[in-house]
Amino acid sequence: MAKVSVDTVKSLINFLTKQGMDRVTLLAQVHLSESQLNLANKLINTSEYERLYHYAEKSLHKRAIGFEFGQAIEPDRWGILGYIAYTSPTLKAALLNQRKFQGLVGNLGTPLQEFKQDVMVLKWLPAYRCSHHTVEEIITGWATMAQQLCNQSFRPRCIYFSHSCQTELSAYQRYFNCDVVFDSDFDGIEVELSVLDIPLTKYNPEVNDLLCAHAAKTVNSLIESSPVEIITEFIRNQLPLGVPEIEDAAQSLQMSVRTLQRKLSDHQLTFSSLVDTIRKELAISYLTNTNTKIIYISQMLGFSEQSSFQRAFKRWLGQTPKQYREQH
Repeated sequence: MAKVSVDTVKSLINFLTKQGMDRVTLLAQVHLSESQLNLANKLINTSEYERLYHYAEKSLHKRAIGFEFGQAIEPDRWGILGYIAYTSPTLKAALLNQRKFQGLVGNLGTPLQEFKQDVMVLKWLPAYRCSHHTVEEIITGWATMAQQLCNQSFRPRCIYFSHSCQTELSAYQRYFNCDVVFDSDFDGIEVELSVLDIPLTKYNPEVNDLLCAHAAKTVNSLIESSPVEIITEFIRNQLPLGVPEIEDAAQSLQMSVRTLQRKLSDHQLTFSSLVDTIRKELAISYLTNTNTKIIYISQMLGFSEQSSFQRAFKRWLGQTPKQYREQH
């Protein structure tokens, strides 16, 4: 089940309250109390988050709430990960830490970086069939954060949305100041590689080091209480770069290979079987929740060739990825 950080939920509720909506009613939509909004590291099901967007759209008669919410980005929306990004030296460093600590803020989807010549395409692959509001919130939030951190010198080359435009296209073009493509094969943002190394205006090495150390400590504590979830998150984040080895996971999670094996064995799992299960679940999610081409899905799952992915998928479900997508 995909989950979202309570920090993100709190941020959306604060935003909608400023739009004139009743706060008590909004809290009731996600079955949370005011005190629960302040619980550290709490995650809630994305179904609650989507219900909040649905209720807001119906009440405000707006089809671009996610787009508007993305423009109001603040670091607290992504909890400690947001503050790490805001105190990083460059966007490149912020993206590296995002990949490392993504599990602390939920698993709405997976960011994927693709490089070609002088540009990078940062794609977002949802982990569930989310609304267009959530997609627009994520992509717009990325662009807004980059503008803030680069002192407004950041400008994307193109913005991509896989859904149809829900309001005036000109509103998106004015805000992003670039081409905006709807009904695309993917959701994402294309930028020049050079912007990744622009010094960020809020860089604070001391604070950034403290935040990263705290995030690492939090991950380590979660390994004790939820080892499978943390190991799973590591594998999910690494697959686009290639299938990780157990030694890679052990080093990243600061434990011995034997300890990692024991933690998995306690849940009747092995590292290789967990990798296989995660690839299967992600393949199903990508095929049903996105329009991403099958060849790209195979790459994101760490397969060296599309034919290898085809064989694995047929082993899992007895049919090809194309057949599965057509049926679902």
